[in-house]
Amino acid sequence: DTDNSGIIKYVRIEFAGIALEPNKEVNGITFGSVGSGTVVDNVQVSFSGDDSYEWFGGTVNCKHIIAYRGLDDDFDTDFGYRGKVQFFLSIRDKDMFDAPGDSNSFESDNDAAGSGATPKTKAIFSNITSVGPKVTSTSVVNAKYNNALRLRRNTTCSAYNSVFMGWPNGVFIEGDSAAKNANNDLLQMSNTIVSGSTVALKKSTVNTVFDVTAWFNGANKKDTVIAENTGVMLTDPFAATPN
Repeated sequence: DTDNSGIIKYVRIEFAGIALEPNKEVNGITFGSVGSGTVVDNVQVSFSGDDSYEWFGGTVNCKHIIAYRGLDDDFDTDFGYRGKVQFFLSIRDKDMFDAPGDSNSFESDNDAAGSGATPKTKAIFSNITSVGPKVTSTSVVNAKYNNALRLRRNTTCSAYNSVFMGWPNGVFIEGDSAAKNANNDLLQMSNTIVSGSTVALKKSTVNTVFDVTAWFNGANKKDTVIAENTGVMLTDPFAATPN
C-alpha cells in the first residue's frame, strides 16, 4: 500500500487512449496498484480516446487533476482502489464521446463480477467539478452520454463537496450490491450538487429495497438537485468547449 512509484507533477498528456481490442483499452493514465508513496499533482489529460484516468487497485492519492474533452469516462476505479482524489475538474465536449460504449464522468466497480473480493474499491473523491455536455436541462446530446456517476458492481466509492452539472443522468446506483453498500452507509455522498440532468437520481435493483432519493437527501448530508445549471452560479462553465 505504501509503494512509491515516483512523482508525476505538472504534466499534460494529450491524445492518449486507444482500444487494443474490444473492452481492452489503454487510458490517458492507468494506475496499476500504485501506492500512497507516489506523488500525483497538477496533471491534465486531454483528448483521451478512452478513460482519462483509471485506477486498478492501489492507494495513490491524486490532487489538482484535469480531464479535458475525453471520449469515455473521466475517472474509472476498479479492483480495490482506495486512494483519495481531490480538486478535480472535468470538461466534456458534446461532440466527443465513446462511440462503441458509453461516456460517464465517474465509473466505479469492485471488479467485473461485482464480487465481495477485498480490499474493496473505496475511492474517495472530493472538491470535484464535473462539467458534462448538456448546457441546459433540455439540451439534446448523443445517447452515448450517460451518467455523472455510475456506481455499480459492489463499489464503495464516495464523493463529497462536489458539483456534477450537465449530465443526462446524475447519480446512478446500479445493481443490488452497490445499493446495499449505499444502504449500509459504505457508499456515501455529501455536500454535493447535481444540476441540469434529465434524471438526477437513478437506481437499478432487483432484490434490494433502496430509495435513491432518500439516500441522497439523508439527514445532514446537504446534497442538492438543481434543475438548471445556472443555479450553480458558476461563470461560463461551458465556455471551454464548442457547445
